[in-house]
Amino acid sequence: MQWHSTISDALVRQKIRKQEITLGGNAKLKIYGLLSCGSGKRMNRQNRVFFSTEEEAVAANYRPCGHCLKEQYKAWKANTSCFSRIY
Repeated sequence: MQWHSTISDALVRQKIRKQEITLGGNAKLKIYGLLSCGSGKRMNRQNRVFFSTEEEAVAANYRPCGHCLKEQYKAWKANTSCFSRIY
């Protein structure tokens, strides 16, 4: 995970071209999604983090975006709903 506020925009573009960054996330909301997602593009730079893989985002306890990753979000929601019914 890399914070957007710690790297320059030029370095972000370079990492995206090299596919070292493939997903973006909101650190406050703990949500990750595609770099092309409109919701992600509107977030504050101070809250934005970048991930190399979906596994990295999930390991950091981020959930999928309901806008750009609908299938992953539905699967996440179904799994978390099961746990919330137990308690």
